[in-house]
Amino acid sequence: MRVNKKMAAAASAVAMMSGLLTMAGSTTASAADGCTTNNAGTARSATGGRGQLFELRVNGSGDNTCAWGRVTNGAAGMHVWVDRSSDGGRTWEPQLGWREVDAGTSVYTEAWRDRNGQLMRACGDSGYNTTITCTGWY
Repeated sequence: MRVNKKMAAAASAVAMMSGLLTMAGSTTASAADGCTTNNAGTARSATGGRGQLFELRVNGSGDNTCAWGRVTNGAAGMHVWVDRSSDGGRTWEPQLGWREVDAGTSVYTEAWRDRNGQLMRACGDSGYNTTITCTGWY
């Protein structure tokens, strides 16, 4: 009987996560709409206070650009995300694709579509309640 309860709990958790991922996927760019991480380059970068490198990675051009954030030379507990602005950086959608380094030294966010020439930047920190570092807008 315990095995069945554990199996039911595991199946419920998988179903819940699938639903959350589907909801998250509705606002992110995806391979289905031409947004991939293939043939990427670093558009902007910034070094954080502990030597970690935050990068805004991009592929595509014009209105077909996709961008994502990456942290390298990091450590567990560090975060990276992407901000997107439609008014030259005066205001922005914050913390798109927020990710935390769980293990190793790097992690990257999902790819986000640059809609109609919006500006993008990658930001991150060394952990909760630490100084935020951002790349320049691209």
